[in-house]
Amino acid sequence: MQTVETRKWDVAGIGLSVLCAIHCLSVPFLMGVLPLVGLDFVADHGFEWVMMSLIFAVAGLSYFNGYRRHGRKAIFTFLAVGMIIFAGIRPVLEEGLHPVATILGGCVFVLGHWKNWHWHKPSCRKPCCSHD
Repeated sequence: MQTVETRKWDVAGIGLSVLCAIHCLSVPFLMGVLPLVGLDFVADHGFEWVMMSLIFAVAGLSYFNGYRRHGRKAIFTFLAVGMIIFAGIRPVLEEGLHPVATILGGCVFVLGHWKNWHWHKPSCRKPCCSHD
């Protein structure tokens, strides 16, 4: 049965991934305004790495916590693929392709959180979703 703690981490992970996508899509349009309102740090690459690190940490906690309950190692595939996209592929792409990689990586993490949540679903009575 899914605990409130696992659900909380999955919701936080989905929220962080969505915020990351919004950040990536909006910053190019707000570059001129951000310094005027004291938020120029939001456009810094260091801020992006902090945000990605938070996403990795929350996903890792959530996926590990979920794995302990549902026992499906496949959940870690989402973590590995998301990290490869964010930290391995995205930095070597030209700046104009960063939003594409960010959206793709974010979708991988959101899908992982959704699967983690689904595999805990107490109402699921399918043999593939045992809740021992």
